[in-house]
Amino acid sequence: MALNRLRGEVIKKVRSAAEAEESRAIIEELRAITDRQRVRIGDLERELARVSPQVAALEARLESLREVVERGHLGTTGPSGGNVDTASIWAEIQRQQEQVRARITAATRFEERLRRLEDGNRVG
Repeated sequence: MALNRLRGEVIKKVRSAAEAEESRAIIEELRAITDRQRVRIGDLERELARVSPQVAALEARLESLREVVERGHLGTTGPSGGNVDTASIWAEIQRQQEQVRARITAATRFEERLRRLEDGNRVG
């Protein structure tokens, strides 16, 4: 009877030690994942900080072009004295608008990645 009790205590301690070791391994793995996510979040934050002023500048430029077109203050001569082609102005506006859209899309993707990484950090 004492032998069975001793055996039961040994089994409990072995299980407890195995569970503790498994817990330590899981904690270490989570630390590694968290460290990688912190690095990635930092990269994404730097990229977003780099792109944001460019997006703002393009939006401002696009808005100023839109205002010029809406007011009808298009010059009739270009810088070299030649006629300004309205179609080329519209093409330039559309090109810049596409650039703005592309950069806004890139910034949105970075924000979404950052959100997912932050959510992953909270779960892990």
